[in-house]
Amino acid sequence: MPLKKFLSKPNFDIYAVAKLFNSILDEAVVKVNTEFSPRRLSKLPREIEPLPIDTRQLSSYRTRIGTMLEYALSTAIDEILEAQYKDDYRLTFAPAHEYPDFFLRNNALAVLMKIEMKAVDADSDEQAARFGTPTSLINPDKDLLLLVGWEWQKIIRRGKIIGEFPYIFASVILSAGEIAKERDERLTITGGKIEGETVYVYSKKKRAYVVDPGNYGKFWRIIHSNRRNLEELSDTMKEFEKFLEKIGEKTPRQRLKRKKE
Repeated sequence: MPLKKFLSKPNFDIYAVAKLFNSILDEAVVKVNTEFSPRRLSKLPREIEPLPIDTRQLSSYRTRIGTMLEYALSTAIDEILEAQYKDDYRLTFAPAHEYPDFFLRNNALAVLMKIEMKAVDADSDEQAARFGTPTSLINPDKDLLLLVGWEWQKIIRRGKIIGEFPYIFASVILSAGEIAKERDERLTITGGKIEGETVYVYSKKKRAYVVDPGNYGKFWRIIHSNRRNLEELSDTMKEFEKFLEKIGEKTPRQRLKRKKE
């Protein structure tokens, strides 16, 4: 019972727990890709059942798919936890629309860990997914960040495309505190600052600090370009880079590939 071994301690090793959760996540992703998504999220080909193209509708449907994947993946993870640990642990949804998305609780319902999930659609040219949770709300010793990348996969029968469904092709669970630390390092490098829960960036045009317009925490901006692929990056951030690379191979703009050339 390796998870019980770690979580029974008041100050457990968040990196070791993240590693254990990744093995659970791998199994959960298979369940979602082979059972839930083809069964519950499938649709006809786009020529018959088109996807939204209006910018606002695009954002809305991607948010909706992300929410459904949150439900599916967290339910699969909870089923695995129940199978392995009976009633010792359960993954519950947060009742309010705020950080985090899920709580890992013990059989007395006490919160042991917080888990936030972010889903990225590979077809999205802008890759708008962002981790903007204020640093002050993140417990670096007990919070995890669950990341998934998904794309539409064709359903083929007898050589004919009959439909498509959202397929998770990349996933990882990382220390939320480590991601936030690198995110704030980038902000410092670019001359920004944080006051309370508000992020400010310096505007050369106004020659003053202004409230961040929404770029803080965007996945492609978390690691400053000068720090990408550095040996000194933590293992967590190297895993995050690998996740971005998998997304980058699918996205139309292939951002990371361009930067390496």
